[in-house]
Amino acid sequence: MQIPKGLEPMTPSTADTLQAERSKAGFSVAEMNEFIVDAEMRQQLAKVEAVLAAEPETFSQRDTYFMGRTEKMEHALKMGRRLIELMKAGRLTSDEISVADMVLDVNGPFGLHRAMFIPTLQQQATAAQQERFLKPALDYRILGCYAQTEIGHGSNVQGLETTCTYVAETDEFEVHTPNIRACKWWIGSLGVTATHAVVMAQLVVAGRAHGPHAVVVPLRSERDHAPLAGVTVGDLGPKFGFNAMDNGFLLLDRVRVPRDNLLQRYITVARGGAVSRPAGVDPKVAYGTMVYVRTQIVRNMSQTLARATTTAVRYAAVRRQFAGKADRRQAGGAESPVLDYAMVQFRLVPLLAQNYAMFATSQAFAAHYAESMGELARGNFAPLKELHATACGLKRWTSDVAIRGIDTCRHACGGHGFSQFSGLNEFYGNQYPNVIWEGDNYVLSQQTARFLLKQVAALRAGAPDAAAGATTGYLRAHLPQGRLPRAAPPCMRLSVEEMARDPQAQLQVLAFRAAAQAAELADRMQGGQTHNRSLVAMQRLCDAHSDYVVATYFQQHVRTLAPRSPLAPVLQQLATLLFLYVLEQNAADLLRLRVGALQPAQIAEIEHALAALIEQVREQAVPLVDALGVSDMRLNSALGRADGRVYESYLEWAMRDPLNSDDAGARIRKLWFDKYYAPVLHAKDNAGQARL
Repeated sequence: MQIPKGLEPMTPSTADTLQAERSKAGFSVAEMNEFIVDAEMRQQLAKVEAVLAAEPETFSQRDTYFMGRTEKMEHALKMGRRLIELMKAGRLTSDEISVADMVLDVNGPFGLHRAMFIPTLQQQATAAQQERFLKPALDYRILGCYAQTEIGHGSNVQGLETTCTYVAETDEFEVHTPNIRACKWWIGSLGVTATHAVVMAQLVVAGRAHGPHAVVVPLRSERDHAPLAGVTVGDLGPKFGFNAMDNGFLLLDRVRVPRDNLLQRYITVARGGAVSRPAGVDPKVAYGTMVYVRTQIVRNMSQTLARATTTAVRYAAVRRQFAGKADRRQAGGAESPVLDYAMVQFRLVPLLAQNYAMFATSQAFAAHYAESMGELARGNFAPLKELHATACGLKRWTSDVAIRGIDTCRHACGGHGFSQFSGLNEFYGNQYPNVIWEGDNYVLSQQTARFLLKQVAALRAGAPDAAAGATTGYLRAHLPQGRLPRAAPPCMRLSVEEMARDPQAQLQVLAFRAAAQAAELADRMQGGQTHNRSLVAMQRLCDAHSDYVVATYFQQHVRTLAPRSPLAPVLQQLATLLFLYVLEQNAADLLRLRVGALQPAQIAEIEHALAALIEQVREQAVPLVDALGVSDMRLNSALGRADGRVYESYLEWAMRDPLNSDDAGARIRKLWFDKYYAPVLHAKDNAGQARL
């Protein structure tokens, strides 16, 4: 099937319209890309995309939207196997395979082997255990998964019911699923892939419980992949997204494993059952590794949102609807690009500002992490609690903004956003788990809030080192003795126009908002408000803190530019836009205060200033998404393609649907006609007889 010849050209064409948008750039797109995307990621993307493009027969994603679940899994396995071969040949590293997964938007059955099984062995296994398990895992001679979540327990790890009981008579552990609620569930790479699992289970020795610990359990034969005795394992079936991954279930019926299968870097169970903690090893080291995973999520979410904003902004710039309805008239009475409409701008431009803030935050937070890890290496564990609280808040902030942002971008694409060819639907489902894994976002927010409340309590107790960290110093600055002062801080006495011109004042306003929420919640809880009644306020406190941290990191990154850099004006516009957007969306946080409150009249000023700035940044929207550097390979979208040939590509893609083909498609259409359409169209009595 082909597009008929002789069709009139579209005027103005979508390709020309997109190029006209690019001509408005007030900065170098290449220089902005170098500034906003970290060098390591740029290098990895360039290398990985070149490798993938060289083998389209294996890595092309063009037909994935037509695939069923088993086809997607087999395609992912085919690509995964080839990536492993390329790694063994020295053409890709393990980290670059993770980048390839991001480019391809494939979370295939080998993914959790790399992402969870290997890191757990690296972090928690002794040298001898690494020889037994890690070495073959790195060589892909065994395939693993990480089995923690149960059908009845997710966030509450302490409540896991799977048991790992020491049997002194045989010097073994018996790993057992006592009831259906303890069935391992949602475990990636378990359904059909894993030969081994790191199982999190309640350690029981001589009748005494020692809490959840990790034990390696063989699941399937390495010879024929059949489940071993006592192992009931399978795939969970189709999901909202992530369908190339074999998330699975696991029940263990008193499965025995050697004593040395319990990972014993931080706990030792000796022959006979003596339990001890190894000397000279501080378990807080694992704390830092957990934070590292969240730094990677922060980094990845910036790339995730970039794919969505690139597609939506480009398409909104070339899609035309209605003539004469937007403020700016088009030449020749042409219809207006939908990006000229205020409602579309309000949905997309603040999201673009958040995306840039994410990229800046990922770089600044990575530096914060490296500095803290340096302190840890010198034996100073003091920065870890603050780093952990910051990581929890940023993981929540970035994943929440990114996942909601993908959905906003889908909606902004109108009806065509509903098509898989937009590149945003399956992508949304695949990325959605980021708000749940590595800590459910609502649960993580409690960890950040509890840390901040402890800092307020320490200030009230007069502790000299309270709130002295890089991300908590604002509490000390705005809460003398841990309480709100009687007078408003200087930043709150500025007009909205003055705030918008002063980056430091913007940070102070956001800091004051978070500090005020912390003090208010501390007062209520000290007055008897229960933890449960405080949970909603904890979410808000975590978000206010993270808004401040993100804005701080964004400003910090912008300040690294050379003096009078041509990139600075638009970046500062984005930072100010983000500040005004936070105020506009959360005005009640500052209206309700007894001291330093916003005045009702200022809300209208904020809305006016935000709308004006959104209109200004709209003019640079296409160059700004171009600077994010998302390739067509990654977009896999008819609507967001770089050349602007939106409708031609969209139609060509639809024509590739197997139902439209002249061979298999024709046979299916003929079968359906004979079986279903013809009896309806040609029936003498279409009413038929009802069967009772």
